[in-house]
Parts: sequence; structure tokens; C-alpha cells
Amino acid sequence: MYKMDRKVIILTIYLLVVADAELVMTYHSVTLGLWIYAVLLLFLVGYSTLPQLHKRGMERYFKERNTIRSLIATSLNMIDYSPKTRREDDFSDLLKCLTLAPLIRMLSTSMPVAPLEQIYWFMVINTPLFIIAFLLIRSQLLTKRRLGLRLGNLKIQVLIAMTGFFLGFIDYSLLKPSPMIASLTPEAFLIPAAIMLIFTGFSEELIFRGLIQTHAEKITGNLYGLIFASTLFALMHIGWKSPPDLLFVLGVGLFYGYVFQKTRSLTGITLSHGITNIMMFLVAPFVL
Repeated sequence: MYKMDRKVIILTIYLLVVADAELVMTYHSVTLGLWIYAVLLLFLVGYSTLPQLHKRGMERYFKERNTIRSLIATSLNMIDYSPKTRREDDFSDLLKCLTLAPLIRMLSTSMPVAPLEQIYWFMVINTPLFIIAFLLIRSQLLTKRRLGLRLGNLKIQVLIAMTGFFLGFIDYSLLKPSPMIASLTPEAFLIPAAIMLIFTGFSEELIFRGLIQTHAEKITGNLYGLIFASTLFALMHIGWKSPPDLLFVLGVGLFYGYVFQKTRSLTGITLSHGITNIMMFLVAPFVL
């Protein structure tokens, strides 16, 4: 119980630090907010490597005492697969995935995207995140099924995807963002819509639901894992300076997370998320 409490406390502090960094960047100083994120990132990287350092230390311990090869293998196998060590490894994997949130904000704030049209910012910023997410998936030996990279029940996934039209118009009514395209024509619409689907819908659902929520559920259980991932997802929207929208995004995150728990598929929520952004940034400004 103590170990579980320690992990929950660390995760709660993580959310508070992210909230603080977002508030500081939005209302006070971008530079100071980036420094907060940099310190958080260093902590996550350092703390997540402790289990690996422990294993290497044990390996050196056995080798220095000239223990026979079979005993080394047996001892290391016990270290690698004991329940306590597995729990620490799982928590280490979660912390590594949590580096993605600071990286999202640091990349979106500091990358030189000014010469590009705003719609292409998503592609430039999310490409490095895709690479990092892919490396995490490979290093943690995560399966497609565990990540939700499967079609699922087609009828259910289509129904989930259709919610994006409704959610997009609600989000637009709360924020009223300027359109990201010059006109609502096929030539101006198709490529930006594809960018929205891939570089906001898929990338964010892979990060927040496929990676972070999946790991958090394993550490803390389904309920807290759902709340944790959804709260983090909402906190990353503080920059819009709209408390009603923040509550709306929290509700959407809980909805997506719950659907992911029930279907174990990213298909419907990825499409819904992408369609939401398409409606909000590409369609609603011209029709409402």
C-alpha cells in the first residue's frame, strides 16, 4: 500500500507541476514556464532510470564475486521478474511516457514555425513526438492491442467518430478561433483536414490514451488512470484562457478515456478527436 501511495503522490505532484507551468506560461512568463517544464523533464528522466541502475548494480555485484554464470543468470532473472521489480519497471515506463507532455509544450513554444502557415505547425511539432512515442513503444515492447491500435467493432467505432461533429461545434462556440484556411473549398480543405486527423487526432490519442492512460491504469487502476490521463489532457489546454472550455475538454477526455477502456481501440476516438478539430478550425468559422 505504501508503494501505491508513493506512486499516486508522485503522479498528483506531476499534475500540479504541469498546471503550474501552463498557468505561468499563459499568464506570467513563457520563459519561466519553460524552465519549470525543463526541471520536470529532468526529474522524469532521472527517476525513471533508477530501476535500470539498480539492475546494473546487482549485475556488477554478482560478477565481482566471481559467481558462476548460471547463478548470475538466475539472480538477474529473479530481479527482472519479481513482482516488486515489475511494479517499479511499470512505473518507470509510465514516467518515461509522461515526458511527452512537457515535450509537447516545449516544442510548440520553441520550434521555429513562424514562416509556416498555422495549419502546418501541427505537422512540424508532432513529427518529433511521433518519433519519441515510437521509440518508447519499441523499448517497452508494447503490443498493438495494448496500445489500442486495432479497428474494433466497426459500427461502434463509427458512432464514436460521429461525436466529433457535435463536439467540434461546441468547442468552436466556446473559443471562436479564427479559421486556419482561407476558404472552405476542396482545394483548401483536404490537406489541412488530413493534417488534423493525423497530427492532432491520432498523435494526441496515441499519447494520452494509448500510452499514458494505459500505463497509469496498470499502476493505479482504471478509475484513477482515467482521471489522471483526462486531467493531464485538459491541463494542456489552459493556454486557451477559457475555464468553460477547460471543463469541456476535461469532459471530452473522460469520454474518450472511458470509451478506450471499454473498446480498447483508438479508432473511434482518434476520428472523433480529428473531426472535432476539423469542425472547430476549418468548418465552423465559415458556417456559424
